[in-house]
Amino acid sequence: MEVVTLNRKDGVARLHLSRSDKSVNVLDEACMEQLEAHLDSLEKDTPELLVVESGMPGCFIAGADLNIIQAITDSAAATLLAERGQALCRRIEFLSSPSIAVVHGACMGGGLELALACDYIVAVEDGKTKLALPEIKIGIHPGFGGCVRLPQRTGWPRAIEMILTGRAVDARRARRIGIAKLSCHPEQVEGAIEYLSTLGKRKGGSSKPWWFHIWPVRKFYFYKVREKALARFKHLDIEEAYPSVPATIDLLEDIFGMSDGLAYAREAESLGKMAVTPTCKNLIRVFFLGESLKKQEMVKKGKDAASGLTHTAVYGAGIMGGGIGWVAARKGEVDLHDLNEDALGHGMKTLSKLARRDPKRFQRIRPVLDSSGLSSSDVVVEAVLEDLEIKKKLWAEVEKHVPKHTLLLTNTSSLSVTDQQAGLKRPGRLVGLHFFNPAPKMPLVEVVAGARSTKKSVQMTAALAAGWGKFPVVVADKPGFLVNRCLMPFMSAALRLLENGQKMEHIDGALKNFGMPMGAIELADRVGLDICHHVGTHLSEAFGDKMAMPAWFDHMVSDGLLGTKSGRGFYLYERDKRTETNEGLSKYLSSQKKREKEFDANLSDEQRGAMTDDEIVNISLLPMLIEALACLSEGVVDSAEHLDAAMVYGIGFPPFRGGLLNHFSTYSEGNLKEIISGLGMQVPENLGVLYE
Repeated sequence: MEVVTLNRKDGVARLHLSRSDKSVNVLDEACMEQLEAHLDSLEKDTPELLVVESGMPGCFIAGADLNIIQAITDSAAATLLAERGQALCRRIEFLSSPSIAVVHGACMGGGLELALACDYIVAVEDGKTKLALPEIKIGIHPGFGGCVRLPQRTGWPRAIEMILTGRAVDARRARRIGIAKLSCHPEQVEGAIEYLSTLGKRKGGSSKPWWFHIWPVRKFYFYKVREKALARFKHLDIEEAYPSVPATIDLLEDIFGMSDGLAYAREAESLGKMAVTPTCKNLIRVFFLGESLKKQEMVKKGKDAASGLTHTAVYGAGIMGGGIGWVAARKGEVDLHDLNEDALGHGMKTLSKLARRDPKRFQRIRPVLDSSGLSSSDVVVEAVLEDLEIKKKLWAEVEKHVPKHTLLLTNTSSLSVTDQQAGLKRPGRLVGLHFFNPAPKMPLVEVVAGARSTKKSVQMTAALAAGWGKFPVVVADKPGFLVNRCLMPFMSAALRLLENGQKMEHIDGALKNFGMPMGAIELADRVGLDICHHVGTHLSEAFGDKMAMPAWFDHMVSDGLLGTKSGRGFYLYERDKRTETNEGLSKYLSSQKKREKEFDANLSDEQRGAMTDDEIVNISLLPMLIEALACLSEGVVDSAEHLDAAMVYGIGFPPFRGGLLNHFSTYSEGNLKEIISGLGMQVPENLGVLYE
């Protein structure tokens, strides 16, 4: 199959990349072989000008084929792969004719490295044009020469920032910072090519700024870069969790001042080591998990119908409703409804802070105090109080005003979608769409199929969510759905550890050292202790005491200790920032009383009965695993892959561990059974799923 064509006309050669077998251009074996063959031809019969372009809308080259990197288990083989990519790029660079890359659409990783090998880049001004070296996000760093060439275009500080964050730049910014020589509208591309062809070969690269050449200054700069980068991972063993971060900083510091040949060799060698780490394999797995949600059958089948849903009404202008409105405004007009003028004003004021990033999106959100606009709404999302009767009353009123085709979506975290369908004239169009807080940031949404939801409505909802930039996981309408049902045993186990005398800082610290974004105790504060109590009560009615909050927890809620929203919970908070532990907790838990005798503070951890980090992690996470396996066996979610994706994108399970099920599959089956039994838990009958 031909994926790269070479066309010659009037002294101009065009390397044209286009796939019929994939949705994007990637540098896989077929593409690399054909590029190499065409370079043989170009070197034998050199044109006056070489243009590298894509025939795929919205994509120049999306990067190297991750399947190849995922399959490599030998560091020497990974180094050879990098050297092959470097050699290909150097052949483009050393052609005697000028070369121009026309970047229109996604230009990522190896795609940008290939473009940087050309003398000039023309970046086409289009919303889909993004240029980045995002390899750090999959546990490696650029390996086709990007660590050498990017600093030559943008200067060292900016290149280091781009490589360490993986952030993308648009066409105009690419021009401003020196990656692209020109940016232009699509109809101006040929004119840009004609102009650049007159400039001849690009002269040697720059090593700006001047102060980077002063050794003590450069040394201090890299010290600060390292300090800032590692501060994000202060609770982690960085060499276990994200080894590519310090490795990339070391590489960039080492290659400054090196000849290009030595720098390329150092880059390839370092990439070879990073590509075979468990972190790299797990981060690629997590990337594929996200793709599996965006490209699942439900999304594909609902895509055409969902494309016409461009006018959304959101009920509830609180934090969640406003956040949902912001998400929906990505793809169309939004009416943000509320009955209270002050609440609506506050909601719009909150959204105005997000408008700094995207003012055009903010302009698509209209505040509404009545039912106006409902007659033209394609979608209605409710984010009102978590009360079944309030939601049913709202749906009955909304149904009077909306057209027959309007999709009705309930953002409920615990209430039955099926119960909300009762009494509706067209119950089939009501589907659950559960966002996680904060809605603009959290990537996962649960699409909940009620008993009477039509398949088409569920498909449209999944596709709509994907179009809004979310990862939709389709779940059954059972108590807690998927994420909350798995999360509550985790929180409940942590609370029992508190009862047994473990300190909350120790519990949370152990979980953060494991890689969780926050500990279970602080998470309860962030969610809201009243919300935890409500969900726990609801789930305990269906699943028993394993989901229930203890009696002392009820007393905390009754006394107004609600977590961050009240400034007091397990911890104390000022302006939403955690300050210290709440010493008043001893009123509810005798095990948390402050030691008053000096000799008590000198007792060893062992004498106080402090658990190891591993013990705390297992006691907290194994109930989550057991519940997750129960969800699989009950059909709450249809695949182990979607379950792992939900845990990573919904609760922040450490990406470098590849997902909840993936992590525990690294235990031998016999050892895992022994640990579960030793903690007094029942071994799930479908534990073998982990090893399939």
